[in-house]
Amino acid sequence: MSVTLAFQYAALIVSAIFALLRLPLALKGRNPMLFWALALAAIGVGLSIPAIYLPVDALLGGVNYANLILRFAVYGVVLLIGSISAAAFRSVQARRLILGRAGLVVLAVAVFVTTVLFFISDVPVSSPGLHGYPDEYTVHVYGVVGRIYPAYVAACLIAPAFRAAAHARRPVLLRLGSGLIGIALTEVVIWSILGATRLPIGVWDYILPHSAVIVLVAGLGAVAFYGIALKQREKQSLLTSGYIR
Repeated sequence: MSVTLAFQYAALIVSAIFALLRLPLALKGRNPMLFWALALAAIGVGLSIPAIYLPVDALLGGVNYANLILRFAVYGVVLLIGSISAAAFRSVQARRLILGRAGLVVLAVAVFVTTVLFFISDVPVSSPGLHGYPDEYTVHVYGVVGRIYPAYVAACLIAPAFRAAAHARRPVLLRLGSGLIGIALTEVVIWSILGATRLPIGVWDYILPHSAVIVLVAGLGAVAFYGIALKQREKQSLLTSGYIR
């Protein structure tokens, strides 16, 4: 197995397992957005793997609609993770930039332009990542546009993430999770900037986004585990106080 495939499958396994672990909690109404973000992440990562992409795209007609679904899945992940993270970092400014008028305009423009570029591009044969069309200009622009919204949201959250990680009074798990999320967001920004060029970045075009998924899920896991542990302690405290009374 190549390094590229190893990172892709690792990202898929991590996001899928964590999504399944969150499913029972989501069914109980506990942070369902996190489950849907992880589920969409698993879909997006899965469609980046040729062994999954090709049969799925064949079912859709074999004209790369699976790639468009991948893009929309990424936008959904970014929106959900952005709103969750802004709340976790208690950053009013980041939340306003992501969920306010500016953020929603960036998202709407990204979705519209992505859709238009896809349908005006000549991509008649299934090609994972559309790498079979290296000389088609609209495909290049389509790829660049697909990275703008993730980069925008990541840029809004990097400073709050590292600020939360550096906060000495916050619990260790929260600081660890925030730091990991900050690292993942930094990877997303670097990947997006590199993707705007035509530099031959090779395997890093795969390693950066998929390692970002792995690190991001680890960070979200640390934050979620802290939340579960905190609720358990609160329940125990209530039981103890009730027993004493």
